[in-house]
Amino acid sequence: MYQCFADSIQPDQLDRAPFQFEHRLMGHPALELANIARALPTLGDRVMYSKGLSNLGANLDRAHIDHRNGLGIEDTIEQIRTTQSYIAVRGPEHHSSFRELHRVMCEDIGRLMRRNGTGQSPDNAEMWLFIASPGAVTPFHFDRFSNFLMQFRGSKEVAVFKPWNDEVITPQEYESYTARSDRKMTWTEDKDRFAHKFHFHPGQAIHIPFLGGHYVKNGPEDVSISLAIFYDTLQTQRIKQALVVNDLIRRRVARFGLQPSAVNSPGSLDGLKSRLYPMVKGAADLKSRLKALRLPAVAGQNQVRQEAP
Repeated sequence: MYQCFADSIQPDQLDRAPFQFEHRLMGHPALELANIARALPTLGDRVMYSKGLSNLGANLDRAHIDHRNGLGIEDTIEQIRTTQSYIAVRGPEHHSSFRELHRVMCEDIGRLMRRNGTGQSPDNAEMWLFIASPGAVTPFHFDRFSNFLMQFRGSKEVAVFKPWNDEVITPQEYESYTARSDRKMTWTEDKDRFAHKFHFHPGQAIHIPFLGGHYVKNGPEDVSISLAIFYDTLQTQRIKQALVVNDLIRRRVARFGLQPSAVNSPGSLDGLKSRLYPMVKGAADLKSRLKALRLPAVAGQNQVRQEAP
């Protein structure tokens, strides 16, 4: 018996394909707009908001920087129905009203993982809360985690793509978007023929597989409120590590006209690449620390030059 998800959910489909099912969280007090309005101002830079986007090819990671709506968070919440705005909250469980909800969702996911043999409990589980004006769009992207998305108010059309389709997301895009947070996904209309489209209403949930591309179009009739929980399994962490290492290899050998085998392809040596990840990350961290140590010295030298007669 699940606390958040309907018992009809199919554990064997996790991270294999998108699917829709029912959730049991309608009426949860944490998801009422009044509680959200109280919680969000306390969450600081975990709250990102922007103008409501309309372009499926926009850079989602930079929307709160490149598409500001000119309002504070309190006014954005109060005027969300009419201001064409989009709010994304990373980790609302850091507010006390969401903490118990996070716990029971992790319990349900752990039960699903045990049933399909992918582990005992989710790693790095983090909730995301999304509030959007009618008609707002979430651009095409993929999440670097497995994902359950639940609807509480308003409606959406959610288009989800099965992972590992090179005609939707290329191996190079998988690598760079996983390795570097400043990347932007490429969207062209011809990709839409591969989409699984779900018409999404309150009380419904969708499983979006790890690395499954997707976009969202909110309905015109009401503000949309939805909640996602992102999480890792041991398998998805290993794939991410292999993607990061492959991104580094690809950039290093490109000057010689070479390219590595794509992750999740025959002969790609994903296990070896995953095992190399700690060494690669350690080298990158050391480089960052050395760079940080050099910056004050360089700044001091520049000041001396500027002050010299």
